[in-house]
Amino acid sequence: MSDVAAHAGVSIKTVSNVINNWPYVTEETRQKVVAAIEAVGYRPNHTARSLVTGKTKAVGVLVPDVSNPFFGTAIRACEEALVEDGYSLFLCNTNEDAERERYYLEQLLSRGVDGLILWGARLSCDELEGIVGADTALITVELGEEPRRSNHTCINVDNKGGACMATEHLLREGHRRIGHLAGPLDRITSRQRKQGYEQALVTAGLEPLPEMTVAGHPSVQGGFRAAERLMRTQKPDAIFCYNDLMALGALLAARYLGLRIPHDLALVGFDDIDVSSIVEPPLTTVRIPQAKLGRLTGKVVLERLRGSEGSERVILCPVELRVRGSSGNSFGEEQKKATLDALISSFSDGGERPA
Repeated sequence: MSDVAAHAGVSIKTVSNVINNWPYVTEETRQKVVAAIEAVGYRPNHTARSLVTGKTKAVGVLVPDVSNPFFGTAIRACEEALVEDGYSLFLCNTNEDAERERYYLEQLLSRGVDGLILWGARLSCDELEGIVGADTALITVELGEEPRRSNHTCINVDNKGGACMATEHLLREGHRRIGHLAGPLDRITSRQRKQGYEQALVTAGLEPLPEMTVAGHPSVQGGFRAAERLMRTQKPDAIFCYNDLMALGALLAARYLGLRIPHDLALVGFDDIDVSSIVEPPLTTVRIPQAKLGRLTGKVVLERLRGSEGSERVILCPVELRVRGSSGNSFGEEQKKATLDALISSFSDGGERPA
């Protein structure tokens, strides 16, 4: 830092003020210091700085499966929100494993991260808050529990409502033997989506049959295996799937068994990942606004880091049904073209993908 000060002809304190974005520095001085930093190749020692400020300007993010496109979209938006405020993001993949989740929590906390964001946590609220303590901002997405501590905010998706919406759509299309490909039932999201599916059936006067639900890994391969088993044994005329990856697996299984989508079997997914609108037929799905949700998590953790007590402790993210060709014959060529045109236009404007 002394080399930067000498090169710029300012004091070490002025260099420190520029590095730490102190507002009371003239633009001319700021530019002079920035040029000196580049000239001498100076890089701030964040470890040393954190000893002084008590902050690392880092947030740890844990996701259950980095290969799922849903998380890629959401985490990218989360990172953008954090970077805009001068924070770095450290990403960890828990692989749907509670012990690995615990391990990464300990590792991130030992490195002094200022905040933590957990998606689809396997540990309970009590376990998480016990590990994290009261001094680190904690944001959980899809935990499905009520936070106990003021440093903890839980962001939930309307899983039950979305699943109910999807099943009601299949009922309106005339289907009655509606199966369900569930995710791992030890996950709150899986249980909530199963509840929504069953609620829609009961409201329609149909009894939810245990044999019409098959649980599997929330992946294309898991969906293929679960769907093949369900189709061979129960002969459903429609399937509501836990997520889009399982729905894509079900689509492959249907083709493998010689079934036509949607003529012989209707399919509905959940999430609305990018590929869902470009497969053939395009996949009807319950849309979670992934980029908005990701940016929201970044915004909320920043609010907690600033000490804002006005933030809600529990936030519910709404969902909506996107009807496409996999669930009925009413989705014609005009709708297919409109879906494709909207997707292509989103490539050029850089915005969130529309229907």
